[in-house]
Amino acid sequence: MSPTRPGPAAAPPRRHLLRGAAAAGLLAAGAGTLSGCSGDEANAAAPPVPAHYPSTYGKLVDASRREKKLLIYSNTSQTNWQPIFDAFMDRYPWITDVRATNLGGSAVYERYYSENASGTSPVDLLVNNGGPLWGDYATRNIAADYRSPEKDHLPPWGEILPGVWIMSTDPVAVLYNRKTIDPSQYPTGLKSLADIVEAKPSRFRGRIGVYDPSNAYGYASNQGYTSMVPDGWDTFRRLLPFTRSDHSSGALVEKVVSGEYDFSINLSGGVVIPAAESSGGLLGWSYSEEGTIVMPRGVSIVKTAPHPNTARLFLDFVLSVKGQQSVADGGLVPYRSGVRQDATDSLQDMRRKLGADRVHVYRYERVPEKTQEAYLARWEKAAG
Repeated sequence: MSPTRPGPAAAPPRRHLLRGAAAAGLLAAGAGTLSGCSGDEANAAAPPVPAHYPSTYGKLVDASRREKKLLIYSNTSQTNWQPIFDAFMDRYPWITDVRATNLGGSAVYERYYSENASGTSPVDLLVNNGGPLWGDYATRNIAADYRSPEKDHLPPWGEILPGVWIMSTDPVAVLYNRKTIDPSQYPTGLKSLADIVEAKPSRFRGRIGVYDPSNAYGYASNQGYTSMVPDGWDTFRRLLPFTRSDHSSGALVEKVVSGEYDFSINLSGGVVIPAAESSGGLLGWSYSEEGTIVMPRGVSIVKTAPHPNTARLFLDFVLSVKGQQSVADGGLVPYRSGVRQDATDSLQDMRRKLGADRVHVYRYERVPEKTQEAYLARWEKAAG
């Protein structure tokens, strides 16, 4: 199976929107020139809110006019963010300075923890798809106590941990180079890939990239498959002798593009699908038909947010129907029912295509060090 759909184009920078920082963690300004918002934008009428919002919501909206800014620490690319930020600023035009980083997974938290300890953090929200790291975050009592008015319109796990909400539900996917392999070798999942490489072991030895399980996302995506998909460990036992591990999605994608790897497995669909669909036919991608893990991308307002009202508006927006549509426009996967979009499959689309029993939503939890060490030992033994 190699689903194909037009990939979403990145929108141009808007107003004060700044592009995500490089992995080093420094915020980089976008292409647009920074300038104050116009008088019309500053005095724009508050947009109408859904009927299920509290009557006092207008006070929150008005309070955001005195803030006008938002800073997010995330491991999410600017391509994913751009349509979301554009739609958010269109709704609240007085909010003219929206920034996001594109840090490594653990750096999102480590940077905030360090700043928070010194009492100097400028960040409003954290966004990340590293499940075990959210589990640790939830034990620290640093998430803001805010109940979004969208909560009752989301699945029960929309607030997956106290103060941690789900922004998108991105599948774990397989990426492959369509030029280095025969069409008969295009995989339809990890189980079919094991059959393909075992048929020609010398050809495919060392030609599969995989997220290192010592990485938070790598642990979650791999452990999710081996624990939730029937015969998952048996499939990994067959595949691991053919793999090489990397710590970043960028490296895993680039090595497939260059032909160093024929395949990279268990990557976020938020990375894989846009890469494949903008590759001019070089790359293909697939769900795992035997069982696809869905990795939720969490968002949380921190208690120390310097722009708490704007942060709440943003959280409510990304959980709303309009916000979930913009999530899809950025190449991430919406999960709220009733969202009309064409950019990518929704969670409901995946369940219809694969079968509800073959789509497994990973649940955040704190992973004890001994549990992870035991998993790594079992992995290394299977890899040989």
